[in-house]
Formats: sequence, structure tokens, C-alpha cells
Amino acid sequence: MIVVSSPDPGQLEFIDAGIIVHNMELAAENEGLAANYNMACLASLPKTVIPAGMTPCFAITLGHTKEKLTPRDLDIKRIPINWIKKD
Repeated sequence: MIVVSSPDPGQLEFIDAGIIVHNMELAAENEGLAANYNMACLASLPKTVIPAGMTPCFAITLGHTKEKLTPRDLDIKRIPINWIKKD
């Protein structure tokens, strides 16, 4: 598990932590690892595993899976796009 922490986090630090963890997820899955956001664990983390003065903001669990991760072909039109301005 990887925990992203910040000293005295505000709303933006929590958002930043989420962005950091999302990039970790993409990189891990690109390397064939399974990844799972794990926010439920934050409140129960022992204080001794978090550096002094830091607050856990976001967590991700990484590891190997027995399932085969395979790319999916997704139809680009499954999410409608409304162009505001198209060059």
C-alpha cells in the first residue's frame, strides 16, 4: 500500500493527492500490476507509520493478481462530446 500524505492538507492537497495516486494507478497497470484506491484504510492507519506532522490524504493498494489484465476496445462514441468551439 502507498499512502500519499501532506502537512496540514486543505481541499487542494487532497485533490493533488488523488491526482498523484491516479497516475500511480495508471503506471502500475501499465506494468501489469493490479491497483485499487483504498480510502477506507486512512482512518485506521497506525500513527507510527505516518511521518510526524503529516496527514494521510489518499491511499492505493498495488499487487499482482491471478486475473489476466487485458486491454479493452472501447467505442469512442460511448461518451458523447459536445464541442463548444471546434477549430
